Amino acid sequence: MTEYLLSMNQIVKQFPGTLALDHVDFNLNAGEVMALIGENGAGKSTLMNVLMGVLQPDSGEIILNGEKIENKSPYEALQKKIGMVPQELNLVPELSIAENIFLGLHQKKGRRMDWGQTTVKAKEMMEKLEVDIDPGIKVSEVSAAYQQLVSIARTLVFGSNIIILDEPTASLTLNETEHLFRNVRKLKEEGKAIIIITHHLDEVQEISDRVTIMRDGKFVKACDTKDISIDEMIYHMANQKVEKNQRVERKVSDEIFLEVKNFSRGREFKDINFEVKKGEIYGVAGLVGAGRTELFSCIYGLTQKDSGQLFFDGAEITIHSPAEAIAHGIGLVPEERRKQGMFPVLSICENIMMLNYDKVKSKGKINFSKAKEIADHHIEALRIKTPGADTLIKNLSGGNQQKVILGRWMEKNVKLLILDEPTRGIDVRAKGEIYKLVREMADMGITIIVISSEMDELLTIADRIMIMNAGSLKGVLTPDEDMVREDLLKVALN
Repeated sequence: MTEYLLSMNQIVKQFPGTLALDHVDFNLNAGEVMALIGENGAGKSTLMNVLMGVLQPDSGEIILNGEKIENKSPYEALQKKIGMVPQELNLVPELSIAENIFLGLHQKKGRRMDWGQTTVKAKEMMEKLEVDIDPGIKVSEVSAAYQQLVSIARTLVFGSNIIILDEPTASLTLNETEHLFRNVRKLKEEGKAIIIITHHLDEVQEISDRVTIMRDGKFVKACDTKDISIDEMIYHMANQKVEKNQRVERKVSDEIFLEVKNFSRGREFKDINFEVKKGEIYGVAGLVGAGRTELFSCIYGLTQKDSGQLFFDGAEITIHSPAEAIAHGIGLVPEERRKQGMFPVLSICENIMMLNYDKVKSKGKINFSKAKEIADHHIEALRIKTPGADTLIKNLSGGNQQKVILGRWMEKNVKLLILDEPTRGIDVRAKGEIYKLVREMADMGITIIVISSEMDELLTIADRIMIMNAGSLKGVLTPDEDMVREDLLKVALN
């Protein structure tokens, strides 16, 4: 019998109303890259949180190097040389790169901090990861790709032999992804074991040696990556064949609903001009840093333009705040769904009703029964998988969280909805459900803006695609069945 570096045997974890892990087995060899895949809610992150000591299992055992262990906290896991780079990076933004890398493990000279040695060692660690950057820079001032490498460096200074990467490429460009994968291969050659949680199955084939598949909190299958196709992975994840998302040709009104003229703001974007039609699904493409999010944050009133005009539903308007945008009938689902788009400690009902309590208020009192009726309607209409409207939104999968947020804006009866990276961190089947919902909203006459780094997503869902690069508009394309992502990249880089 092969002795694994790590074995998690018959792990059980139950939350109120949900059996999150149902006697799950997971094994890991030294010097391998293991992909851990499954639909949202399959239990992948929960299993890794048990390994890291974030959660305590109800039953089961963890064997590391032949010995049974218990991790009561992430710090205990780090002491046992197990590190994790979570999807939502847990760095301290106002501290420097060096301070973040050595947080809790500071270099000392006697009783004093040795900041010189800390900086030197941090630079050495970043150079090992092929990053030439000043370790004295604040983490808040560097890109998501650099922040991720800082998190990896942090696990390495603790001597981690097992490194967990949760959705590591979600915010990265193609070049940044390749840089990350070079480092993963290098760490593998050093004998370290890497666990990658991802929804990008093409990346599973590219980077992993083996794959473990979970479904509904259960272990389904583990095998060598070379022995399983992407279609087979999807089948085992969903327990059924999932049809590939197909492009749907839509008839769109000729009525101009949104017009942006000569929009500029500092170095973020300059002289942007475009028009969007009523009921259109208008895609916005571009590499990370193109200025897409900044442009629509400005249109929504999160920031203020330096110059330009905004015409909405036939009239010129000026928006100074999100409250004014909402009053005009504009909604935004932000890129950082968990941090900015929802209230994690509140229920599904409360999240849907957050902007809609005026509908169920009388003489200053809220009719909570009516609020629940509204929430139940959206749960059924949007096919939200949940025990009930009182379930905390943080306990839902990413796809179901996104549906709740869409339900909030549908109840608000917005005329224009901006979706920034709407399917980031969402599995294949849930993506198809989100696409269907977006089309249904557009067919109801709601104008939809979809900002996405996934070119294939825009080619599938958008009626037209605006392409940006370095704060400038490079062109607008009307996609068809023959168009591929390279066609968009050519325009972006032209």
